[in-house]
Amino acid sequence: MTGAAARDARLNRLWGAACASVGIFLLVWGLSWVKAHVLDDDLHNRCAGPHTATFPFEKSCTHPDGTTEGANSPLLNGAFYGSMAVAAICLTAVFTIEAGRRRSR
Repeated sequence: MTGAAARDARLNRLWGAACASVGIFLLVWGLSWVKAHVLDDDLHNRCAGPHTATFPFEKSCTHPDGTTEGANSPLLNGAFYGSMAVAAICLTAVFTIEAGRRRSR
């Protein structure tokens, strides 16, 4: 494999990782929206002081005994923020490589 082909293959892998991360980010964002606006829609009827968040979507309630109802799981939040970070890193690397290529031509 030539140097140019290896660079292209590396760039294609970065684009693939960026697209996969954006896809995971959008999937988790959609799941959190469905959970907040469909599954936990009536949470305000069962709770005196519900908590809402918009990024990612969440409706939750902390009861007087300390239990929490309707909150997103740490795994969901980890996938949300992790995929967002990976997408940002991959896209930054791709754009930096592309900008360097265009300058050297």
